[in-house]
Amino acid sequence: MAIAVECAHCGKQLKVKDELAGKKGKCPQCQNLIQIPAGTPVAVGAGALASKPIPKPAAAKSSAAPAQAKAAPAAPAAAPAGAQHVKLNDEQFREQVLSAFNGQMTPPKVGFGRKFGAMIVLLILALMPLFFFAVIGVLGAATYFLATTDKIPWPVPALQWVTVAAIGFFLVCLIKTLIEPQRRGEAVYTVDLQKDDLLKEFTAKICQQIDAPVPKTIQLECSTRFSAAKGGSLLTLGLPAVAAMSVDQFACVLANLLALHRPKAGCRVMNMIRGINYWLWRSVYGKSRLDRWLARVKERPHFHAAKLLLPLMLTKLPAQMVLFIPMFIANTIAQSAVRAAEFDADRTAARLVGRKTFAAVIERLEQIDFSWDGILADLKFLNTEQQLPDSLPDQVALRMLDMSPELWGALRDTVNAPDEKPFDTKPLTPDRLEAVQNEAPDGVLRCPLPAAKLFSGYGDISRKMSADFYASRFKVK
Repeated sequence: MAIAVECAHCGKQLKVKDELAGKKGKCPQCQNLIQIPAGTPVAVGAGALASKPIPKPAAAKSSAAPAQAKAAPAAPAAAPAGAQHVKLNDEQFREQVLSAFNGQMTPPKVGFGRKFGAMIVLLILALMPLFFFAVIGVLGAATYFLATTDKIPWPVPALQWVTVAAIGFFLVCLIKTLIEPQRRGEAVYTVDLQKDDLLKEFTAKICQQIDAPVPKTIQLECSTRFSAAKGGSLLTLGLPAVAAMSVDQFACVLANLLALHRPKAGCRVMNMIRGINYWLWRSVYGKSRLDRWLARVKERPHFHAAKLLLPLMLTKLPAQMVLFIPMFIANTIAQSAVRAAEFDADRTAARLVGRKTFAAVIERLEQIDFSWDGILADLKFLNTEQQLPDSLPDQVALRMLDMSPELWGALRDTVNAPDEKPFDTKPLTPDRLEAVQNEAPDGVLRCPLPAAKLFSGYGDISRKMSADFYASRFKVK
């Protein structure tokens, strides 16, 4: 006879074999650890309600009744995580979140040798931008000299201006790399930290744990992107991703971001190295807004006037020719130092929330990105049908409820295979997991409550950013 179990974290109803009574296992839906009771069907975990049988749907006279009856048991799976818990008021939620820190962790230490080595690497990498500007200066001087000199006996006068035009075009292409916009930024919504005092205090506690500076500005955007800039003082959070995470998973992401800005770990030097490396990689392999637009124009099946601008795709070649070798040199020199800093950030996050939660967060972020891409792909059809969801963050959270381990395994091995980027210094997932394998399974923070509730105005801001998102793409008012 199977034992009925209810996951205290997501409310999923489970049935397990009798021989597993008294053991622990992972919930197939939320991947949190649950304790299987000794025999009787009871709820598992602190604060969980006792399991209740799902009432059978009443019989109806219509022919649609059997289909409705079959669909009825699936309804709880569509509810957001934690919907079957006793609802906490704001004060209770605040108390549980802030009391979830059990002790003080020790972040990884960076020795003098690594800091000194990072400084040497930075000095070498600083030569690469200087080389690029020197090439621009030489080409500029050559263009001016050839356009004004009469000391060169040109066999044909027109050859002089053809040469000047060719060198000038090469020069413009190099300058274009410095000034062209690289990414269409999403609209950002600055969080009022005076009103969102729980988010402010929670972030400050994480920074205290990992010995990192407290962000002065936190802003939200309608994406699944997370970033920390300006020495960690500016934090950008993708609200759709936050909506599908628990508090401890969200803390793991914050710790991983902010650990890259720890002053005592020599992170200022490392971030300068990372910035130079990224600029070189972006100049050679990255695609600007113009490049992306030209790629879309090229894919159009029929002739379009914009296709006359396709030769502009060649403007990428001069920067690639000049910067490929410096990029290769910079990547070779800086790769070990950059990855060491990334692994330190991973170990910091793992010590905060535990190795198991860290591994689950890496996988969950991949799942969130996949779900977000699916939602974006559906928006055009939904707009045509006038069925755009009110809240894109909530839509991500709902889709994540259906992301079972079996489904994700199939998707990851097929349509969601990650693209390999040449000369990318970002460590791969297996390497990141190996770097934290010696950390403790559990950290000093454990809180499965929904992270979205950390934001006092979550509902309003999620609807507003969704409406703005639609307005920018579909001109929906």
